[in-house]
Amino acid sequence: MRKRLPRLAVLLLLMVIAVGGHREYSRNYSQQIELVPLALDETDPERRKVGALTFLNAWELRSDNSDFGGISALAVIGNNRFLAVSDAGTLMGFTLGKSNRIDDSFIAALPGAYGDNVDYRERDSEGMTYDPASGHIWVSYEARHAVRRFSPSLGRIDGIKRLTYAYGWKPNGGVEAIARLRDGRFVLLSETHHRADGSNSAFLYSGDPVEPGSQTTPFGYRAPEGYRPTDATVLPDGKLLILNRRIGLPQGFSAKLAVLDPAEIGTDVAIAPRTIATLASPLLVDNMEGLAVTEENERIIVWMISDDNFTALQRTILMKFSLDLPNKKPEAETAPGFETLSQ
Repeated sequence: MRKRLPRLAVLLLLMVIAVGGHREYSRNYSQQIELVPLALDETDPERRKVGALTFLNAWELRSDNSDFGGISALAVIGNNRFLAVSDAGTLMGFTLGKSNRIDDSFIAALPGAYGDNVDYRERDSEGMTYDPASGHIWVSYEARHAVRRFSPSLGRIDGIKRLTYAYGWKPNGGVEAIARLRDGRFVLLSETHHRADGSNSAFLYSGDPVEPGSQTTPFGYRAPEGYRPTDATVLPDGKLLILNRRIGLPQGFSAKLAVLDPAEIGTDVAIAPRTIATLASPLLVDNMEGLAVTEENERIIVWMISDDNFTALQRTILMKFSLDLPNKKPEAETAPGFETLSQ
């Protein structure tokens, strides 16, 4: 018994140290991002079609970096070079190689996210769009509603527009999606702020919103019932592709992909998009917030990424689909047993 007492004392001491006392949090600055392959439907590994989409691949993205996660927008610049921003003001970049491996990854704060007299309300970045001709990148912010334009190197902010019409909106209900049209106009969509007719507040800019003189046309975006817009990008034919998300109980997350023709936009006109695909359980889906489009071997490729909200219960999922827009059937194929989610 006497021999066991010192061992018990040591064990008790270790338990006290583990649950009490002064502990320091050590930040991790790893620049590595890894991919873990995922199936579209674990109950049906052969499934590929989801409405107008054909599943190509999916991965969970992981990193030990303390700032990784919370992704709210996605852009692809160049040849499979991805940029993502989080709602905590973090910029993440990586190249997806031919062997489906990540190269040249980095994780860093966006310019202006930290500094003297800068608080968290200046970091809530939600939408992102890119001009391949100039290399400029625009990011929309909520909390302190604004659009910032970044230099091609992403080394500095070279323009900012405070969205005065959003003053009074809820801090988490600002411009969630921003897209640059091929003719240089911009479309901005609010996630939760609604007009009197119930549609989401939306704005069409005649040019760069950061530049003086760009005129705004207010309009309404009628998201699919029960859904909110989380990102938007432009298809090769000039139409808008819009990602919409819903969080419901007990079903969890679901997402709808929809198409909108900018030619239909008019002052104070409320426009409903055409839904082309629905992601819902048992299909792979999470808190889908980022959207991008590329072209590959004469196919249109759609990329979607999720926001894990920095919780262990969610994942950062990157999904890759090819797009085949039908001329007739507008509504998407729904997941078996979850048809009500597409209503």
